Amino acid sequence: MRKFTASLLNVVFLLCVLGVPAFAIEKGKQRPPDTADLKPNQYIWNPGASPTGPVGIIVDLTNQTIYVYRGGKQIGRSAASTGIKSHPTSPGTFTILTKNLTYHSKKYHEASMPYMERLTWDGMAIHGGNNPGKPSSHGCVHVPLDFAKKLYDITKRGDTVLISDLKEAPGDTVNPGLVPPQAPQPAPNPKSNIKVPRGGPPPTDVSPDATPIPTPTLAPGSSPAGSPVSTPSSTPAASPASTP
Repeated sequence: MRKFTASLLNVVFLLCVLGVPAFAIEKGKQRPPDTADLKPNQYIWNPGASPTGPVGIIVDLTNQTIYVYRGGKQIGRSAASTGIKSHPTSPGTFTILTKNLTYHSKKYHEASMPYMERLTWDGMAIHGGNNPGKPSSHGCVHVPLDFAKKLYDITKRGDTVLISDLKEAPGDTVNPGLVPPQAPQPAPNPKSNIKVPRGGPPPTDVSPDATPIPTPTLAPGSSPAGSPVSTPSSTPAASPASTP
């Protein structure tokens, strides 16, 4: 038993020295487009369903699934693993801020994050990672390595990602308004202590169809609203009394 333990430790030591991760990220297994339920590390990729158009991504926290749309048509679906309870994945609407093929986390001990697509400046991203079929990350969205590469190849900075607890899986097509375009978050100033909140600026409650209220203007010489206005008397001025 001691010899076995010593041998195992030697193997782990060699892997660390050689820079080879002891637990490699699985590539994943592609399934036919008509597959109903995906198991961990399984995905569907069917780009021919919609060759062109804007790309939108939906992450379902409830079912641990990521959906990819192009031109409003679903072209990909994959099992995903989001954040654990102590480090949850934040729901909201995000944009892809930056992309990096071979990124390593500065926050989590140089952990490998291949095909990284950053969603927030404080560390949330989509990337290739362990995919056990349940929440397992520190806030990121883990997908199989092959799926991460395919997704990376078709997205660009500014593409929208909607993260939500969906009551039911979205269909093969979505209304473009379901994944509305968002203004990218500005990069934080390294000299500033102000943190940029996840999801960018908060939404406004003003309807785009609302009629604006005009700003009142005053004619020259008129009094501002609320100030007393003198009204000329309709009674003619009395004539000066005659002196007897």
